[in-house]
Amino acid sequence: MEYLQRKLKYILNKFKFRFFVSGAFALVLFCGTARAFINPNFTPVDIVKQSDLVLLLEFKSVDKNGKAAAVIQKVFKGETKDKEITLNLGSALIEAQGRDFIDRINEGQKQAIFFIGIFRVDNIGMEGIGVSSVGFLHFADKNADWQWAGFRQADDKSWDMEKVESYLLGTWAGGTDMLARAINYIQADPDASVPSVIGAEWDQKIEIGKIPGRVNSLAAVDLQDNGRPDIFLAGEKGDRLYRFNGKTFDDITAKKTLKSASLVYAWGDVNGDGKLDLVSWNGKELSVLIQAAGGTFDKKLLKTGTALDAGCVSLAFLDSGDKARPVLLAGTGAAPLLLFPQADGSAGTETLAGGKFAENIPGEGGRCLAADLDNDGIIDLLQLFSSGSYFYKGKGLLKFDAPVPAPLETGKGCTGACLGDFDADGLPDVFVTGEGKCRLWQNLGGGKFINMLKLGGEIYYISKAEATDARVGDFNNDGRQDILVSYLRISNQLFFNRGFRSFGHGREMNIDLLLPQSAEGQQKSCVLDLNGDGALDAAVVLGNGEFWACTRKVEGQALAVTARLSPAGPLTGPLTVTVWRDKRCFGAWTITAGDAGAFVGLPDAGPVAIKWYTPDGKLNEKEVVVKDGPVQVILNKLK
Repeated sequence: MEYLQRKLKYILNKFKFRFFVSGAFALVLFCGTARAFINPNFTPVDIVKQSDLVLLLEFKSVDKNGKAAAVIQKVFKGETKDKEITLNLGSALIEAQGRDFIDRINEGQKQAIFFIGIFRVDNIGMEGIGVSSVGFLHFADKNADWQWAGFRQADDKSWDMEKVESYLLGTWAGGTDMLARAINYIQADPDASVPSVIGAEWDQKIEIGKIPGRVNSLAAVDLQDNGRPDIFLAGEKGDRLYRFNGKTFDDITAKKTLKSASLVYAWGDVNGDGKLDLVSWNGKELSVLIQAAGGTFDKKLLKTGTALDAGCVSLAFLDSGDKARPVLLAGTGAAPLLLFPQADGSAGTETLAGGKFAENIPGEGGRCLAADLDNDGIIDLLQLFSSGSYFYKGKGLLKFDAPVPAPLETGKGCTGACLGDFDADGLPDVFVTGEGKCRLWQNLGGGKFINMLKLGGEIYYISKAEATDARVGDFNNDGRQDILVSYLRISNQLFFNRGFRSFGHGREMNIDLLLPQSAEGQQKSCVLDLNGDGALDAAVVLGNGEFWACTRKVEGQALAVTARLSPAGPLTGPLTVTVWRDKRCFGAWTITAGDAGAFVGLPDAGPVAIKWYTPDGKLNEKEVVVKDGPVQVILNKLK
């Protein structure tokens, strides 16, 4: 400790730092790790605009003196005739930081982005900030303890490293690859923004009721097929349906004669009449609740023989290409099965990939997710386990290759796994909650995933363990997919997407600000636009069983487009939808008939393009003009 104090005093005296560094922050400078709140005055937009030169580098070698040679792969901004640049890492004021930098290059981290300019930013501990040209280098990988370093020019082609600048995490905390994409976006769009605050808040709380027993799930279900979904609650003491009447929620469970207690479930059209039915697993048996002409439900057992003797952990409808031939995907926690409901109350069963099973079961079995995971227009499957997963590549309708191992793991006690395209590349990513730390699995395509929570911004160090649920949605109408996380013992947290998989903590929208008792924990949540104003609202069941809805504050009508599938249309889903404005992709959403659809908030009015593949592999596109409020598009009713 005495050595650290002497070293710090020497650095402070030599470089005359212009701000007071506390003892705690001094230790941060040495160890290289830090947390930083988002700096609203120096976002990626600011650093790009203030830079004279922005370079994408690839390190190729480091000599014994710590001089690193890097190839200039791309010039984002400015001009240079140089093909290479030399960074002297051996000059670092804190030797351990320079050595760590060298180690990371030698271990395979090659890509970096170098910003050179006269920067106007406070609290950076480099002499001459705002007066002379300096360099800020972003260099991040998923195992990094730090991401930013400051450099000063030594000669025309060489730069000396000063130290790690963890303060710049407030500018960008995320992957270098994602920052490169953000720079491209900033350069291409004069109105580009990388938000520093969520820019939204809750408005009113609505008490819905008190729920006995454990709640297994909440979901938005469009029973009326009018784009105004009801809330379905799956609970151990009985399922319930709630409908918004303009002021509060009516419990319509008894009116609809819904008699089920779902551990897992799926909504879809079982008998081909264009209305939503419910398939429910209560832990022992599978039932089908058929919606009659008057909107009531008739319950019948669905006989599956011994197919589900080991249990059922997930259910989903799959397109078969024939609306009269409904197909269910049943996740068993081991190998998924296809179920074919018959008129006599039985269900035919079929194994996937010709009965080729995974060779090893990597831990505790979980859900089987169905989505177009490799962006080829065909539905794939991802069977989750606590210590790994298996990827079933889709070859066509209800046809899948043999399962291959995928690195995605849920950890023990998985409580939720939701799809969301957090880097807006058109590939669905997976966010997982459970007993341990949350996991953010970026989809690399081809059944490959990588946990990038550590390079996910504030969500990395603010999200907690013991999460009970997570929901994805655009809560501030900027077109980016945000994440609402619920917890067993603390308030839920809303993380807004700054773009390209970097999240900020939307503290202004922690639900305990509106609903203080939610700080004692929540069971489950869901998101929907309950009042049709173009802004997402939330419903949450607290740990004590209280059931509440929270509406988002909106002046008039917000701008948004929702793409959905009607139960009366020919497509069942899952269907992966992407939404575009010019060359900007807002991301991908996976939708099924009867759910709330793909909700995309928009920062301003104008046209957007909705793109999707039909089961025959055809790419479809529909332009929608959003003028002064939300717009809905039913994809399977378009002529």
